Amino acid sequence: MDSNKRLVLTVILSVGILLGFQWLMPHLVGTPSRQEAQQQAAEPAPMAPAGEAGAVAEGGAAPPVPADVPERTATLRTAEMVLTFTNRGAGLTGAELQGEKGRRQGGEQAEQVDLAAGLQPGDPRLFEVALAGNLGSLGACEQVAADEKQVRYRCSGDRVQVEKVFSLTGEQSLALELTVRNTGAQPVEGSIDLLVPARVDPGRQRTPGCGSLLSAPPQPTQVICRHGDDVTRAMYDADERSITPEGAASFAGIEERYFLAVAAPVRQPATSSCRLETPTPEFYLSHLITPVGNVPAGGAVTLQYALVLGSKDMNVLESVSEQVVAAGGAADPHLEETVDLGFWAAIGRILFVVMGLFHALIPNWGVAIILLTLFVKILTFPLAWKSMKSMEAMRALAPEIEKLKAKYGDDREKLNLEMMKLYQQAKVNPLGGCLPMLIQMPIWLALYTVLQTSVVLYNEPFISGWINDLTSRDPYYILPLAMGVTMFITQKMQPMQVEPAQQKMMLYFMPAFFTFIMLNLPAGLTLYIFTNNVLSIVQQLALRKSMGVPVVGKVPASASTVTVEPARGKKSRK
Repeated sequence: MDSNKRLVLTVILSVGILLGFQWLMPHLVGTPSRQEAQQQAAEPAPMAPAGEAGAVAEGGAAPPVPADVPERTATLRTAEMVLTFTNRGAGLTGAELQGEKGRRQGGEQAEQVDLAAGLQPGDPRLFEVALAGNLGSLGACEQVAADEKQVRYRCSGDRVQVEKVFSLTGEQSLALELTVRNTGAQPVEGSIDLLVPARVDPGRQRTPGCGSLLSAPPQPTQVICRHGDDVTRAMYDADERSITPEGAASFAGIEERYFLAVAAPVRQPATSSCRLETPTPEFYLSHLITPVGNVPAGGAVTLQYALVLGSKDMNVLESVSEQVVAAGGAADPHLEETVDLGFWAAIGRILFVVMGLFHALIPNWGVAIILLTLFVKILTFPLAWKSMKSMEAMRALAPEIEKLKAKYGDDREKLNLEMMKLYQQAKVNPLGGCLPMLIQMPIWLALYTVLQTSVVLYNEPFISGWINDLTSRDPYYILPLAMGVTMFITQKMQPMQVEPAQQKMMLYFMPAFFTFIMLNLPAGLTLYIFTNNVLSIVQQLALRKSMGVPVVGKVPASASTVTVEPARGKKSRK
């Protein structure tokens, strides 16, 4: 297998990695199709009906709220969200996000994201609580007070009374203070289970149809928990509907690609744990469970949580984590780890910082991506220069290689040995021309991950009316086609020393292949590759002019002279 075949294989494998994350992972967890979900939704869940104080928390649940208790709602508003609370469960019945960042992909007509959307009357509310142990059960909750910054509830039970106070602490954050008061004559002991539910659309859990090549990547909903130093995410799995990760839980909740609703313990009487449940394809539930210890008669225990709802803004997540640490009594919850950059996290963070610097100069993320491409091109210029010299040396060696092929025929082992000897004598690296491609591929993959996880780029336009969201595909396919054309030009300019059949494959197959796979990938990634191709064309023209070689690389018919440098001196072959 010669170097050009290796290059083709390298590119195809790299592209496979690029596509694998968005297609393979949802399929591995067995996310059902819409039809399967409808059949499985009727199956009984391994939990109590959510209307009975939400769900079972290590056993035991409250009786249903009396039907004659009138519902009373309260609303807290910020610039980023509108939160609607209800006395039915003393939790959130609505969490609608505001602005461009809080809108689904699809332009101005797209709906705003509501993190409580779809919850049914029998489901728990967001941040409702359930009791476990011998704490008894909860009944009706009453709204004690409400203003623009705070909502208070009191929930009565047969053994304890639970008081909940929700207070705004930021544009996307709340503080929850929860007091468990023993109203009986005997000590009680048990746990408080803070619930974060979600109704899931199975059709959005995986890529429909033929997979990621023909459609946009999915934006699945997942239950999430950070325990110890690990983060566990889960989707529906018929064989494993409940997961109890080991280790102290520092946050738990529900997430999508760009949005989340999570709770983090702040000051607790004991270490919290988590349990992640996906009882049906359409209903997910995250538990943050905290023991309250032994509460004497007439005594009380207070728990505090930090709640984050909205987009995965790294500044917000890091700020809330700092607030938790500053409040004392809890370690850093590392809420920023809800943004999953995966294997390419280190490169992705560097790219994000560099783009942020460019965005501060010119407030357009598309322009920031173009400037990032120029920055990377400047950094890799020495490699490009060496690559060009290596390719030109390989082109000059082409006649000698053809002679070796004619001499050794089908003896591949002897042919490879003689070719390697020739490369060593001429001090040529046959893979030198691949270096720029090998350097760029990790950057492409990291940028793809950034575009798929960073809400800063979500719904951000490049040119309004054309590309209104850099994290979504180009609706008119202009960029993918332009990228294919520029890739064809760069391939045409490469100095080829292979057989005509292989040369045609490199010249036509690779641009067509890349154009096809980029049709539905984020426009920001296509913009990067297109810009890189344009800069490569300019760079090649400049380098070729300085080296005095033809613009279009091919093996001249008259190329029959090559100078090699053997180990014991120099000689010239003709």
